Amino acid sequence: MSTAMTPSDILIIDDNPDMIHLLGKLLTENGHQVRAAKDSSRALEIARANPPELFLLDIEMPGMDGFDLCIELKKTEELVDIPVIFVSGHEQQDHKIRAFEVGGVDYICKPIHAGELLSRVNNHVELYRLRRELEVQVEAKTRELEETLTALRVLMTQQQQDSKDAEKTILNNINNLVIPYAERLHKTPMNENQKTIVEMLIANLKQVSESLINNHELLEMKLTPVEIQVANLIKEGKQTKEIASLLNLSDLTISTHRKNIRRKLNIKDRKLSLNAYLSSL
Repeated sequence: MSTAMTPSDILIIDDNPDMIHLLGKLLTENGHQVRAAKDSSRALEIARANPPELFLLDIEMPGMDGFDLCIELKKTEELVDIPVIFVSGHEQQDHKIRAFEVGGVDYICKPIHAGELLSRVNNHVELYRLRRELEVQVEAKTRELEETLTALRVLMTQQQQDSKDAEKTILNNINNLVIPYAERLHKTPMNENQKTIVEMLIANLKQVSESLINNHELLEMKLTPVEIQVANLIKEGKQTKEIASLLNLSDLTISTHRKNIRRKLNIKDRKLSLNAYLSSL
């Protein structure tokens, strides 16, 4: 990553005015915007009021030291992801380990080398910006997916309602128009063969009517279209393997549908046959 980049907002926290001046001069000369705080309390106030893009943090300071300040920064939601680079004169391994344990992303030892500092600052700021950009994109995609899912739910609900309305219309027509007409036709003079055909027609129409009534009742119980298919096959006496084969689904899927049907129909008695219950509807 190049040291030349869009100016970043950096907060320097150090109780040494000379170090603040040195770091500030180096960063501003290379296009960065710099703010400074000489103690942890002031740093927290500044950061919470207007979060920076990166912290340059000294360790040894009066009052709250750099480690404890980093812990406090990570407790604040709007500051938790902002990178913290520790800048210290301590080269001991335990200090470096502690810095990473409390949430630091890097550790620079004094005396400061300009090229090293700028490279690390630029790298971590750019990574922070990329991460934030990715989060924005993910949030946008998530919102888009949620809107799509909502639209699909509305569409499915409307389709189910349309299906219910269509079935009601068909049912009313069969019961109030077609079957009465067929029964009147049956009473008119005709030969035996014709009578048999009309009788079969009436029987089939009544079977269709009964099936539509059952489906409507199952829809009212919030069963899905697949669950209605499964319920009707169970009512016909089909077993799980037969139903799975007929619907081209796995045995496990059919078993799950059976459980859902029992739950939606509020069948709490496990000994009660689902076939018997559905046949009683």
